[in-house]
Amino acid sequence: MTQLTVSHTARVAVGQWPTLLPALGITVGLNGQHTACPVCGGKDRFRFDNQAGRGTWLCNQCGAGDGLALVEKALSLSTKEAAAQVAALLGDNPAPVVSASVLQIDQDKVAARLKAATQAQTLVSKAITQTGHAYLVNKGWPDEPALTLNGPPLRIGGETFKQGDLLVPLFDDQGAVVNVQLINASGTKRMLAGGQVKEAAHFFAGESHAVIWLVEGYATGLTVHNLTGDTVYVALSANNLPALAAQLRERFHEAQLLIAADNDENGKGQAKADEAALLSGGKAALPAEVGDWNDVYLLAGDTATRKQLLAHSQPKVTSPFDTLSAADLKDMSASEKASLLEQHYQYRLAMPPIGGELCRYENGAWQTLPDGVASRETAALFQKIRAPFSAAGIGGILDTLKLMVQQMGTPVRQLIGFKNGVFDTVTGEFRRHDKAHWLRTVNSVNYTSPKAGENLAEHAPNFYQWLTRAAGNKEEKQARIQAALFMVLANRYDWQLFLEITGPGGSGKSIMSAIAELLAGADNTVSADIEALESARHRASIVGYSFIQLPDQEKWSGDGAGIKAITGGDAVTIDPKYRNAYSTHIPAVIMAVNNNPMQFSDRSGGIARRRVIITFPEVVEAHERDPRLLDKITAELSVIVRHLMQRFANQNDARQLLQAQQNSDEAREVKRETDPLMDFCGYLSEVSTPNGLYMGNANIIPANPRKYLYHAYLSFMEARGHKYPMNLTAFGRAVPQTLKEYEIMLLKRKTNQGIQTNLILNEDCEADWLPKWETV
Repeated sequence: MTQLTVSHTARVAVGQWPTLLPALGITVGLNGQHTACPVCGGKDRFRFDNQAGRGTWLCNQCGAGDGLALVEKALSLSTKEAAAQVAALLGDNPAPVVSASVLQIDQDKVAARLKAATQAQTLVSKAITQTGHAYLVNKGWPDEPALTLNGPPLRIGGETFKQGDLLVPLFDDQGAVVNVQLINASGTKRMLAGGQVKEAAHFFAGESHAVIWLVEGYATGLTVHNLTGDTVYVALSANNLPALAAQLRERFHEAQLLIAADNDENGKGQAKADEAALLSGGKAALPAEVGDWNDVYLLAGDTATRKQLLAHSQPKVTSPFDTLSAADLKDMSASEKASLLEQHYQYRLAMPPIGGELCRYENGAWQTLPDGVASRETAALFQKIRAPFSAAGIGGILDTLKLMVQQMGTPVRQLIGFKNGVFDTVTGEFRRHDKAHWLRTVNSVNYTSPKAGENLAEHAPNFYQWLTRAAGNKEEKQARIQAALFMVLANRYDWQLFLEITGPGGSGKSIMSAIAELLAGADNTVSADIEALESARHRASIVGYSFIQLPDQEKWSGDGAGIKAITGGDAVTIDPKYRNAYSTHIPAVIMAVNNNPMQFSDRSGGIARRRVIITFPEVVEAHERDPRLLDKITAELSVIVRHLMQRFANQNDARQLLQAQQNSDEAREVKRETDPLMDFCGYLSEVSTPNGLYMGNANIIPANPRKYLYHAYLSFMEARGHKYPMNLTAFGRAVPQTLKEYEIMLLKRKTNQGIQTNLILNEDCEADWLPKWETV
């Protein structure tokens, strides 16, 4: 008899295992049914599927393998001993001997596969892409487009699937559709009978194949793909992970292969992940707790889940402090120690053109690294290697580091930063983050392309309902509210405007504020009072943020010099505690949210040129309020972002809408409530030539408010109960600027009776405050 090698024996035995195994005393079922396992004795956990005639099998307890592996395990033999046993049965004739019954089984299986593949291809060709499927809603992806069944009901495995149920195509290694998985609203899943499952998969294509994830379920694959942007293959079964991993390694030799199996209580997912990793040279990447990655996402949210996922795909970061000794550090100069720190931070440090604190590049944005944080992190590195340090010594190293790192460039203004990349508002392209973009802010939203026919009413109904109610069902005001949100999203601090949202409690202002924070990103948002803008000392607390919220500031009264300077793009003084003062620009959008309007004593018009007041006048009754409204709107955020991006593709449209809101009747009424001069000027009308009221002065006796403008002002102030009227000089300077709010140009001429203007009192004065009689 010819001595056969192990591999030769396995090749020769192909097609003969149904007869070889019984001859060796190993009983297997020949129709793929679950039977007792010849290895562990489990009653129904074993299945002999004989893929490609190789004698393949799988057991929920023992794992999986081919015919030779089964002989090895069942008879407790070594690989060589098992091959010898099989070779003895094969004898000197290597030709496969296949019985008629076995041949018929294989032919039936091929026919069933072909039938299933044909049916799958037909179903996929007729499928419709839709969003909002109940299964995906429950999995946290309500806006995700997915293929759905289109046509008559389909009965599979005792379950009926109807039109609109999810349809998940499975592809072979050549990209052909060979099967489908159907999922109904309750999460019940079925695949076509007889269709290929092993080495078939659904996949989500990423930008490259540098990192490939292999997962069990469709929702898990969708979650991993959306949070990482990487290519993901869905095995649809833990049992398929090893074979699919081996196949992917053959196709993608250089890829980092991550096996993101489920963390099962019975250990099955872990075992299959280890087996797949061993076969493919990949790496197991399971959740820390029991469940799958979609469970983690639903519990922890996208940011925390993404961080955990990326931790598996990122190479281990090494630091020079990992191998450095205290003696080595002691002999180094301050510049050498600073160089080590720069290397430790992976050369992701830079200094802004103006300002005294380092910036660190993280998640697509250059974010301020406060001196206190940098000092503590440096101290921790010294402690790690047991090196002595002092506060002064660490301060000297950091000061040296600031002289060594690169200076930051100007942010690319046309780019809007998202979690997963940047959108170019000029070219319309979306691309990856880059340090050279020098962005200081990235919002908390993943950008995806708009969907066909997407609209707010259908795809973001909770946001749409809030918007229409806040705007009093007025389309013009809806557009202006959206323009304000776009200003925050695009970080258009350079429009030299600031937003003031005002109205009674319960009118929806807090929702506006919360949506704005979501668009800007929580890490980019700071809540402050107006003193933080007005005081050089307090301004240190708002440096480094792109969105500044000012809640409940209606009791404040001042000229708003800080707001004017910041929104005007002027450099402002920053005076941090225990540090030297410096000047810098604060590139941030400011939004004040108050029940009552703010009061400004500014008479230069600087505030008026920048203040955009949007009122929310309608109080939502307590029984109508939805306590989960913000959560629901948050789930719609990607739709809101896409809508704003489309609505204001020309960003100047949003700016013009906000400027129109500045001069709206609504805004004027708000200003009249808080500014006596603004209110007084609302009672004035203009004529074409300066033949109206005379300017007058306080020395003219008796007062004649029907003839003299200044007398009318004093009469108005007295009637309204305002105690501190302006003197004539201040009044003369302030009136022309205030009249511009009403689009009135003050004209004057000299006469024998004094300076005459083109202003007259309107008829509302008589009823509201003008005295009924006067002294002549």
